[in-house]
Formats: sequence, C-alpha cells, structure tokens
Amino acid sequence: MINTYVYPGNTDSQSKNRSVASRLLRQMFLLALVLFFVFLGSQKADAATVITDGANMLTAKESEQIRSQCESILTQYDTSIYIVTSDKIGKQDDFEGYMEKIGNADDAPENMILLFVSTKKDGRVYQIFGYGKAEVFMTHDRCNKVMDRMQGDLKDGEYFSALETFCKETRSYMGRDPKFDSLIFQALPQLIVSLLLSILIIFLMVRSSTGRNTTTVQTYIDQNHSRLLGRIDHFTHMTVSRVKKSRDSDNRGGSSGGGGRSHSSGDSHSF
Repeated sequence: MINTYVYPGNTDSQSKNRSVASRLLRQMFLLALVLFFVFLGSQKADAATVITDGANMLTAKESEQIRSQCESILTQYDTSIYIVTSDKIGKQDDFEGYMEKIGNADDAPENMILLFVSTKKDGRVYQIFGYGKAEVFMTHDRCNKVMDRMQGDLKDGEYFSALETFCKETRSYMGRDPKFDSLIFQALPQLIVSLLLSILIIFLMVRSSTGRNTTTVQTYIDQNHSRLLGRIDHFTHMTVSRVKKSRDSDNRGGSSGGGGRSHSSGDSHSF
C-alpha cells in the first residue's frame, strides 16, 4: 500500500513576508513624512533676520535691540531684514555686486530688505536693496528717502540711531501702498491747495458784491435815429504755414539686468 501525502503551501512563510512588506511600507511613509516636515522647516528658516556687523558698529545690546525691531517687521510683513556692515568693502569696491551675491544666494528668503553699510576709510557708503514683496513697497524713491533720513546720524557716528531710523521708516513704508506717495496724498500740498481755493472763493465773493459798470456803447447811441449804412471787408494778406508731420518712433526705452533676481534699490549714499 502506497501512502500519498499532499503538503499545503508554507503559510507561515507567506505571512512573515507580508508582515515584513507592511513594516517597510510604514517605515517608508514615516520617512517621507519626516522629510516633508524637514523641508517645510527649512523653508520657514529662510525667513529670518540676519545682522552681520563686520564693522563693529553696534554693541551686543544695541544689536539685540535692532534685531528685535527687524523681527517685528518679519512677523508683520513676512519680510526678512538683512543688515550687513563692513570695514573692508567700500565705495571704491564692487559693494553692489557683493550685495547681489547675498540676495541671490540659495538660502536667501523670497521677501527681503538688504541694508549694506561700509565704514571703510575713504569709502564710506550705504545702500538698500528690496527683493520679492519689498521690491514693490521699497521703491527707488522710498529707498532714497530712508537713506536720506539715516545720513545725518551716520555722519555723526550715531550708528544705532541710524539703524533705528532704518527700521522705523522701513516698517512705515511696508505698511503703505506706494501709490499714496504722490503729491495729492501728502499733507503739505493739500494745505496749499486748500489755501488757494479759499483765496479764490473769497476773491469771487468780493468781486460779486461790488457794483457793476452798466454803461456800454449802446448808452450813447440813439436807436430811433441810427441805422447801418453799409459794410465792406478789406482782404489784406494771407499766411500759409506748413507743419511737418511727425512720425512715431518705434524705439522704446527699457531696462535690462544680468542674472539673478530682480530687486529695487536707491542711489548709493556716502557719509
């Protein structure tokens, strides 16, 4: 008698394989999740305040106070403030190229205001660049106005006060649309226009209250005994003017830049 045995599949081995595969999938999912949050964390870390005081313009306490004001701007307007000072790179050097390298760095935040100040002997200069959102709000004129207000303190060596002015003016401009910088929205021109209108209204009122002269040519003509006897026109000369028709030019001005991100800036100031 021959005994025949039928062996079923190794169910324990299959179950173990499925368990291993499940664990691998969970680990891969967790790894992907961790990488995702690390990526988000690195993106948020890009938006930060950076103060590099190579010229030793500030004390540790002053630097912390300026940093606090910059952090407030970052929180309120999602715009990082970079302040870089140097006593090695000055006006005679390519300091704007140095600034562009900072603005175009891989870890540079999208929205950033970069202030560079040099105290190099015979090369004192400072400049402002605006990137991202700051490019819209920190226009050429606004950058110049901020630097104008800083200039007196920088000349006097009051560096902390100058940087406080920078933070204060930057905060003000980042919270106001540039279209409101036009003359019609400024207080002094409004006052002048109001005064002129008031003077005009008073003049018209005074003029209307005075007596009018009602004597005309008709006053001295006897309409009952006067009539028009005739009329004649004398042609004396004719003048012909020729005006050359202008042609619209197809040439239009524009601006172009090299590589890197676009940015706004003022005119570099010396002190």
